[in-house]
Amino acid sequence: MILLQASQLNKSFGEEDIFTDVKIEIKTHDRIAIVGRNGAGKTTLMKILAGADGYDSGHLMRAKNINIGYLTQQMTLDAEGTVYEAMLKPFSHLIDMQKKLTGITTYLAEESDQAGTPAYEQKLSEFEKLQLQFENAGGYQYEQKIKMILTGLNFSPDDFHQKIDYFSGGQKTRLALAEMLIREPDLLMLDEPTNHLDMETTAWLENYLTTYQGAIVVISHDRYFLDKVVNTVYDVALGRVTRYVGNYSKFIELRDAFYDKMSAEYERQQAEINRLETFVQKNITRASTSGMAKSRRKILEKMTRIEPPKLDDHSVNLQFHIDRESGNDVLDVKNLEVGYSEPITSPITFDVKKQDAIAVIGPNGIGKTTLIKTIAKKLAALDGEIRYGANVSIGYYDQKQAEFKSSNTVLEELWQYYPHMAEKDIRSVLGRFLFVQDDVKKMINDLSGGEKARLQLAKLSLENNNLLILDEPTNHLDIDAKEILEQALMTYPGTILFVSHDRFFINQIATKVLNVTTDGAHLFLGDYNYFIEKEEERAAHESFDKVDKVEEKPQTSNYADNKARRKERRKIERALAQLEENIEIYENRIKEIELALTQPDTFNDSMKSYELHQEMVKYQQMIERAMEEWAELEEAD
Repeated sequence: MILLQASQLNKSFGEEDIFTDVKIEIKTHDRIAIVGRNGAGKTTLMKILAGADGYDSGHLMRAKNINIGYLTQQMTLDAEGTVYEAMLKPFSHLIDMQKKLTGITTYLAEESDQAGTPAYEQKLSEFEKLQLQFENAGGYQYEQKIKMILTGLNFSPDDFHQKIDYFSGGQKTRLALAEMLIREPDLLMLDEPTNHLDMETTAWLENYLTTYQGAIVVISHDRYFLDKVVNTVYDVALGRVTRYVGNYSKFIELRDAFYDKMSAEYERQQAEINRLETFVQKNITRASTSGMAKSRRKILEKMTRIEPPKLDDHSVNLQFHIDRESGNDVLDVKNLEVGYSEPITSPITFDVKKQDAIAVIGPNGIGKTTLIKTIAKKLAALDGEIRYGANVSIGYYDQKQAEFKSSNTVLEELWQYYPHMAEKDIRSVLGRFLFVQDDVKKMINDLSGGEKARLQLAKLSLENNNLLILDEPTNHLDIDAKEILEQALMTYPGTILFVSHDRFFINQIATKVLNVTTDGAHLFLGDYNYFIEKEEERAAHESFDKVDKVEEKPQTSNYADNKARRKERRKIERALAQLEENIEIYENRIKEIELALTQPDTFNDSMKSYELHQEMVKYQQMIERAMEEWAELEEAD
């Protein structure tokens, strides 16, 4: 089903066209990303589609009675009362049905002596219909759904009954996301939904969205998230919106392939134009060849010229250099305890070799930043030892540096640290970090967080250290800037120790992953995907170890083999008989529950009805599992 359709959409601010001739179609179950550099018009396009902003011309049609949920970057849950009370609001119709059911059960209980009369039977019939309607609408699951989504978005049960005003702005944004997921709109539109989420919570959201019943349109700088969630990408670039089928990585591959193809076609046409023009110039005045020259001139006049292809990105050659190499052993960390008064984790031990790129990961609040600050000599260690290798020089980047204030211009800010450098060289460095032309004249206090982050990284690039310690270096950067930083770090000849929540960035940069937990830290020799693979293997082994394993006896003779097979067959037969007996027990219990649900003594107790219904569901699931096990044993027999 088509939920939304746009064609020939145009939008401009003043005389500047944001985008023209946009065509978009959104169907049920679509998973769409809107991508593009900062300022390209991604959020403007999403606002138009969501009905939160107008457009200059074109056509925009939405399905009748479509329910759209639009989460902006700045949105917070604006509601009174507790978190749980706010999450109940989307289920007001179910709560009303519960009240009606309670009212009917009260009547049936009080008027039980009227059983069999037309009025009583009518009420009983009404109760049965309403109960079925309540069940089909998810009446017995909505409270569990609320708890599941709140827990998934990192709210504890203690948070459920806190007043909403108690929470921070970032937490209120997560609550707004929770309320939207609970409401389940037909079209879910999310602008940077992972901004206030840690790795674990983002992974939960990815998994949740993959099974979401409606359509999803998302804007995000988290490329790993986009790869997991979306299957279609609309690229907003150079005033156009182009559709690509696939996730983010596939989009990059298709976009670059298309650019290369158009570049080749442009070059071929330019060569052909040059050949024809040269022939015309040389032969137009000669009587013998004038006819051929005029013919070629007509070909030139009729030719549809291919525009030179452009990519809306910044192809810059950014590099981090070192003044001198360190020794092979860069860091040796032994039994290190970090914190401000008490150790945050158990003692940490690991080592760092030259040209390692180690990603430090772990849950929020575990002490990742504290650890690397201690290693960078910004904090004192509580206990343990850090040995620094020969010639190690440390360059440190703190995510907080992107929040600094200054009355300098961009050019002055960098120049004051390196006054010996010529202005053209300072401008050249700034250009590599996307400060071009008049950008260098911007006041620091007028810069965005991303621009300040780029400026601090520009300072760091001039220090030429051989060990870079980076705390969330991509936090304020858009995708273009992230990719430029990635390319620079991938060719960096020194050693890198960094904290990041950006899993795509970790996969691009890391050669090792240091997972910090309350029990200390464990080093994995690979990228983030390798770490996840090993963690899944560990969890699977732990689960397997809990299962009783039957040891096979060595085969000594045919007699022993036959005896073992007969024994195994008798075992299967007993298991089959037991399963058949269990299935009969479960079916009888379901019949008892169905009968109990029709009895007057359960009518005035909605909780009892719910518990009986849940018990019935449990026995139905047990029957299904028993049947599956029975089928497997039959096949093995």
